[in-house]
Amino acid sequence: MIRLAVRLAVSGGREAVVRLVILAVAVGIGVGLLLTAVSAVNAVGAQNDRYAWLDTGASDPGAATSRDPLWGLITTDEFHGQTIYRADVAATGPSSPVPPGIPRDPGPGQYYASPALSALLHGTPADELADRYPGHRAGLIGDAALPSPKSLIIVVGRSAAQMSHLPGATKLPGLNATPPNGCRDICVTRGGISAKTTDFVLSVVALALLLPALIFIGTATRLSATRREQRFAAMRLTGATPRQISLIAAVESTVAAVAGVAVGFGLFFVLRAPLAAIPFTGQPFFPAQLSLNPLDIFAVAAGVPAAAAVVARLALRRVNISPLGVTRRVTPAPPRAWRLLPLLAGLADLGFFAVHGKPGSNSGQIWAFVPGLALIMIGLVIAGPWLTMTGARVMARRARHPGALIAARRLADDPRAGFRTVSGLVLALFVTTMAVALITTQNTRRHGPIGGAAASNALIDQFSNFSEGPAAEPASAPPPRAAVLTRLRQIPGVGSIVEFRADPRLTIDLPQQAVPRGFPPMSAAAVSCAQLAGTPAFGRCPAGVAVAKIPANFGYLNGGSLANSTWPAVDIPARQLARLPLDSINVMTNGSQAAIEQARTVLENAYPTGEGAAATLGEGTASGNAATDAYQQLAEVVILASLAIAGCSLAASVAGGLVDRKRPFSLLRLAGARLGLLRRVIVMESAVPLLAVAAVAIGTGFGAAAMYSVMEMKLSLVAPGASYYVITSAGIVLALGVIVAMFPLLRRVTGPETARSE
Repeated sequence: MIRLAVRLAVSGGREAVVRLVILAVAVGIGVGLLLTAVSAVNAVGAQNDRYAWLDTGASDPGAATSRDPLWGLITTDEFHGQTIYRADVAATGPSSPVPPGIPRDPGPGQYYASPALSALLHGTPADELADRYPGHRAGLIGDAALPSPKSLIIVVGRSAAQMSHLPGATKLPGLNATPPNGCRDICVTRGGISAKTTDFVLSVVALALLLPALIFIGTATRLSATRREQRFAAMRLTGATPRQISLIAAVESTVAAVAGVAVGFGLFFVLRAPLAAIPFTGQPFFPAQLSLNPLDIFAVAAGVPAAAAVVARLALRRVNISPLGVTRRVTPAPPRAWRLLPLLAGLADLGFFAVHGKPGSNSGQIWAFVPGLALIMIGLVIAGPWLTMTGARVMARRARHPGALIAARRLADDPRAGFRTVSGLVLALFVTTMAVALITTQNTRRHGPIGGAAASNALIDQFSNFSEGPAAEPASAPPPRAAVLTRLRQIPGVGSIVEFRADPRLTIDLPQQAVPRGFPPMSAAAVSCAQLAGTPAFGRCPAGVAVAKIPANFGYLNGGSLANSTWPAVDIPARQLARLPLDSINVMTNGSQAAIEQARTVLENAYPTGEGAAATLGEGTASGNAATDAYQQLAEVVILASLAIAGCSLAASVAGGLVDRKRPFSLLRLAGARLGLLRRVIVMESAVPLLAVAAVAIGTGFGAAAMYSVMEMKLSLVAPGASYYVITSAGIVLALGVIVAMFPLLRRVTGPETARSE
């Protein structure tokens, strides 16, 4: 029977070959999308793993220790809004640890640079970037050390004597091997994604992409289901047993699915390189990072054909029970209202945690939210047929022309098939609604311009560390040498320079327009009013005052202008101000890249170890918004991917439905129905379930987003702007456009010859 089934599948005439090709292509597209989603999840983890060694010194090493420790100091630098990771190293022996991606530790006067940074060094004037790094390039850093092709990393070689006098440098027994998502306690990381963010976000992203992809694959395996039922019913009437029919159907579907899996893997490898360039974590990927592990390959290669065989077997229940029932088109039992229960259970799950609070542990939060979201998405699919039937009955009662009545009766006859056409799009609308609503709410936490727009071009090199509170003894730098100040003032585009002096006794109440109400007093620095007068963007001193106190760290500010602030006087004589240690140097620039980078180079060479790289207040604003921007970018990718999958599923369903219904449509045309009437029937058969279930999906998306924002963000949901409604309306219009695009096929399959050949 297997040989017969294979022969029927591949050599059953032109119709069998066309059916096999369509099934293989449709399943191939679905498998390709499924593999892409799985590999994207793997790529985020692989990219995150490569940040591990960059956290050496910030986290405890997770690798084996070496007999010869490595003098090392890893810091971050800035260039035009991009982060540069800098590792200063000196080997103490032949077995000293070597950073990944390079053959050996660089010696004094040498450095290894990543390809992206090497290109910047060669394409940028030396006084803007290259002068920060002593020596010459010994080679390029290999991919093993780079999270992304665009990663900017440099390993600078020094002598042990130089490193011993470099503040912050330590002897490292090994390099950190624990990635950011592997750190479960309080950790300091220099890049990558934390454990909570990785586990939670990837769980949600995988669910939002995998479920629509699986629905598309299921839709593809059911193409021409009605035609196959009729053919198998005829075989039953000629004496074939139910077991033989089941075997033939399973083999036929498996052959198409196996061919589709092969097409899907080929499609995945063809698209892997362009897909790797999409920076949905903020950085693009190496193509090799979009990889599949053996379990992924086995699950897809074996699972899709097995699922196709199961779907084929389930589709033959009516044939096995009564072959005459198929030819006579027995109406299936209507769906019941119990189909709403999974959807309501998912909403109840989220509602419970929104009211009672989320679990404290990361894994607990995942188990609290992800199953509820999964129940909602599955519940929409399960409830879809009942909602479709309800909408069809309403349309039947209000029908005023034949097209609406025919469409309503056909939908009421088989609402499962009617909803199956738009199920992928319904899920896409739910994902889009929830993502956009959460992004809009999250954007309320975006930082405004720190210090106001007038201060955004101020380059600040911070030396003190006030993380231990205002009473802590601050780390500080020696007073600026006259040569440093002279070099800064000689840079075109550099204006006034203001020196903040550290005094741990000083505190200040920050401007209420820049911080939340009730924000506690923060550490302050002393500043010369003569210098401050040349920098109006930083505010002013009271009249007749020589020394005032000003916020030591503008990073605490969330927007708000400093220009209108009058800072309180401090009882420090002006002649004693220069004796206080330097807290920070603030250089006003005109905002040009050349001025900012040249000034940053001078400051970093003069003060190689500060609290962080010298950065403008505008770059501080961008850094504060980086996480929100990354989530928004990831959400946009998920939205576009889910809409693309839904579009493919819709096109396959509509095309397959036309082929399955070509006989009744051709008979209607022979009976006098115009082609325009049939077109209206097709549009209404898709529009009714789409609009009926889409309304529920959109409302559910807002509800789920509202409960999640209360549970996780502690914020009330903020309604999205007009762009969301434009996107949603455009998606529905494009879906109807896909249906209209199938009209030429309707003319071809409903001609008189179709009725004669059946």
